[in-house]
Amino acid sequence: MTIEFRKQEEWFSFSDNHGNDIERKTEIRFDPLTGESARLIFDPGLKIQPPDYIEASEKTGGKNCPFCSENLQKLTPLFKSEITKQGRISQGSAVVFPNLFPYSKHNGVVIFSDQHYVRLEEFTIEMIKDAFLAAQTYIQRVAAIDSKAKHASINWNYLPLSGGSILHPHIQVMVSDSPSNYQRLVAEKAHAFQNDTGKEYFTQLSETEKTLEERWIGEVGDIAWIHSFAPKSHNDFLAVFSKSNSIDDVNEQDWIDFSKGLRAIFSTLDEQGFASFNLMVHISSNSELKQPIHVRLIPRLTLGFLNTSDYNFFQALHQEPLSFKLPEEITPIARKHFVKINEKSERR
Repeated sequence: MTIEFRKQEEWFSFSDNHGNDIERKTEIRFDPLTGESARLIFDPGLKIQPPDYIEASEKTGGKNCPFCSENLQKLTPLFKSEITKQGRISQGSAVVFPNLFPYSKHNGVVIFSDQHYVRLEEFTIEMIKDAFLAAQTYIQRVAAIDSKAKHASINWNYLPLSGGSILHPHIQVMVSDSPSNYQRLVAEKAHAFQNDTGKEYFTQLSETEKTLEERWIGEVGDIAWIHSFAPKSHNDFLAVFSKSNSIDDVNEQDWIDFSKGLRAIFSTLDEQGFASFNLMVHISSNSELKQPIHVRLIPRLTLGFLNTSDYNFFQALHQEPLSFKLPEEITPIARKHFVKINEKSERR
């Protein structure tokens, strides 16, 4: 078993009203690890107009938001004392508290700061670092009291287009007895890859993509960034924590480096008109596999005058992603923003 970037083409031929021949290509790509397919479809010249939530933020913030400072202590619930005697976990401006409507056995919500509406360009390294450090602390506290809850992830729905129900920026931390379908499939396939090759998949993927340079974006510290070969949306960014196989391996500098890279990805999204995204930090539960922590981020949007959802029957029922954008065309856009990170570091 080797890392194979497999794809196939399908062509649809038809005519316009004047009898002119038209051909449209669909490219089907297969994920090198899982074998899942994704379809790259004809781009009609997708123009994305990011929504503005200024008016919505004025109506939903302050006294109307459970996460804003005037309500945080009054309206958010408290953890049991075995998690924290203070009821909530704090890290800088970030605060963690229980989710009133949990998705799993353990489910914390982390708010970034007092600021109710934060645009992509307004997220600072400190804000991001503190939020993810707080999430890490919660996962570690859960691990100390519940040995059965082994499947952890950190998740972010940014803005309503992504499924976020509250405008105030926050992330969800889940620790469950049962893996999600993604966690289960990745664990199974990565284990099979390692048994067959003697190598860890995500490490090998990073090395391979860095050599090919087709979808390699860059590195910040020990965090490598790649665009996925078989994308789950119009962009699909993959970050690999190359020296962190468990949540305990991640240190504050790693979260700082991750924050720098994430801000570069935010700039990449903004350049294309994307304002909303879904993010997942996958933390392996298999101590024998020694699989590095990895992150996936995809943009969310609406299409056209009717604000049509970017998810249709293909994603929802066929469970196959669609993308208007070629990964190899998006990668250079992201790469130039990572070059700026390195330029800033050199100037210091």
